[in-house]
Amino acid sequence: MNLGVTITSAVLVLLVIAPVALIQQQQKKKERKILKSLKALASKYNCTLTEYEVFKNFAIGLDEKNNNLFFYKKNSLKEISQHVDLNKIKSCGILNSKKANNKSKQDNIARLQLILNPLDNIKHEQTIEIYNQTDDFQLNGELDVIHKWEHLIQNSLK
Repeated sequence: MNLGVTITSAVLVLLVIAPVALIQQQQKKKERKILKSLKALASKYNCTLTEYEVFKNFAIGLDEKNNNLFFYKKNSLKEISQHVDLNKIKSCGILNSKKANNKSKQDNIARLQLILNPLDNIKHEQTIEIYNQTDDFQLNGELDVIHKWEHLIQNSLK
């Protein structure tokens, strides 16, 4: 009787743990692929990432020696690669676009972007879209990431 309960328990535990482990493994594989693409973008500009972060569907990195910022984002519809020479940027800020929500009477964040203002006022600002409600559905730590990278970029601009 105890052997039957033990075997049944082991099978049930495997049925619960196996899908979770597979999902985590797939997410790690996806993150490695995104990081590889970000590093390839940096090497294209003869840079080496000294600071980087990989998040669900994007990666952002900084070459502190050459003062360059790199961003790579991939979702089912598009792939975005961006390079910014921070030597040509005077300031960095966050654009938090909100959308009214009539049900909860609170505004929902629709888009989070890093805005990079150039030294030359003739050129347009550059934007790096960290989160878009239509692509990403729900916020999951992007606010922390964008604040961290705004701070890192501001320190690089000094």
